[in-house]
Amino acid sequence: MHPRLAPRFLLLAALLLLVAAPAASAASKAPSITKVSPMRVKVGSTLTIKGKNFSSSRTRNTIFFRGSGGTTAFAKPGKASRTKLVIKVPGSVGKLLKRSSGKALSTRLKIRVLTSKFSKYTSSRLSPVVTGTGVPSNRAPSSGGGSGGSGGSGGSGPSVGAPTCTGTDPDGDLLSTATEQAIHTNPCNADTDGDGVSDGYEYQSARDLNDDESQNPNAYAPYPGKRPYANPLDPTDANTDRDGDSLTLMQEYILWNYTVTNGATRTLSPLTYSDGEQYSIANRDGSGHRVPSLAAAGYSKQTSFLNWASANGYRNVDLVDSAPWYSGSSRNSYGLLDFNRDGTESSTTQPGYFLPETTYYDFNQDGVLSDDERDEDGDGLTNFDEARGRMLPGYWSSCYQGEAAYNVAYAGTDPTDPDTDGDGIRDGADDQDHDDVPNIMELSRNAASGTNDTGTRACTPAEGLPTFPDPNHAGVYGRVNPFNPCLPATFSRTCTRHPGFDGTPAPFDGSTDYYSLN
Repeated sequence: MHPRLAPRFLLLAALLLLVAAPAASAASKAPSITKVSPMRVKVGSTLTIKGKNFSSSRTRNTIFFRGSGGTTAFAKPGKASRTKLVIKVPGSVGKLLKRSSGKALSTRLKIRVLTSKFSKYTSSRLSPVVTGTGVPSNRAPSSGGGSGGSGGSGGSGPSVGAPTCTGTDPDGDLLSTATEQAIHTNPCNADTDGDGVSDGYEYQSARDLNDDESQNPNAYAPYPGKRPYANPLDPTDANTDRDGDSLTLMQEYILWNYTVTNGATRTLSPLTYSDGEQYSIANRDGSGHRVPSLAAAGYSKQTSFLNWASANGYRNVDLVDSAPWYSGSSRNSYGLLDFNRDGTESSTTQPGYFLPETTYYDFNQDGVLSDDERDEDGDGLTNFDEARGRMLPGYWSSCYQGEAAYNVAYAGTDPTDPDTDGDGIRDGADDQDHDDVPNIMELSRNAASGTNDTGTRACTPAEGLPTFPDPNHAGVYGRVNPFNPCLPATFSRTCTRHPGFDGTPAPFDGSTDYYSLN
């Protein structure tokens, strides 16, 4: 280097370090949302999100919209900087809006941002009210402007070697440029099809699903580049569950990102959650066959939850067994896992019950945990229950179709947030309907009562069951529902005092007392 150029080179290098240092620091921190505008927005209109630690690469940001029932929609911003995201609200968000007589109602939706880490969901103060007067809710979201949801488009982007797209993995999706060229994805776009799931994650999930166990010795089959696998060129597959564990591709992708945020190695092989594996935590035997390896006994997430409960006054809970709710004489202490209130947390399956109380999360009692049985955020509730099952209001209205829902719509919980409502209480010990029975004790009528009216655990009543006005389980404790404060007890402090005045929920609705279907 010429002597006269050396000082200038050193000055330039120093300036570049000063510029790069804050960026590197910001990239390592979780994003946060400080302002959303406008606070009332139509589907199809533009929303601006301001905050900190966003990615300046548009494709590395995903915005999630969350409805009151826990369902979500997602989209990519059209423009991005580290402090501002501009997004066109996609048509898929219209499906989250509350409805009356088939008409979409204005609904306040929480939002969060995912970069390499998640922001928290916005509080009510920062959650915009979305109206359905723009794009109809049954219309696919536009592929323009970077919107995600169930739409989006593939196609090519900047050529490799352009100043903004260089290196072995320029878009950071964990696929090399050579691999992306071979499978026809865009090496400059981490999410080629715009469905909110990165190319690398879809690629590896497809490989995992295609890894048939019949080969001897077993080895990975070549990547299957066509459907029906998770496919980085298919913008419609994010809400599909390929491996049959009840968790969709998007939900498993979110859980995978959550584990990375909390210290797991960001790698594709193996994925901590894969849409091609029911048991993503597994080892290979001498012949290359997968053997699930996450033991149900001593599961670290369950231990974490119970340790938290012990330290915060929830390992044993005081429950009132007869009216009134403020009666000290009928208030008794029960273990948090004593779902049937018999004074013991059973470690074996008792007659009439589906599962032991202490390992309630191991649904098929095989001793190892599948992805749906796991509890990634350590709040005592399984991934299945928070993402698709019993911690969603829709589960109860579907399973118990003969029972009228409570007139207040209580919110579900989030599988990647141990304290969904932000009150400092982990979701399993929390109480969605404020009837003073923890959520974890209201998940299963069979667990609470020992009764079973299906024989199959499929939410379908067996033939020959009585119908109203004949009683089914009159006088038996166990008609639980985490979204109805009048169940199991009409004397709870939040059950309506005037049934019929503002709705007539179960058990005042004339429904049979009661079916135990779950």
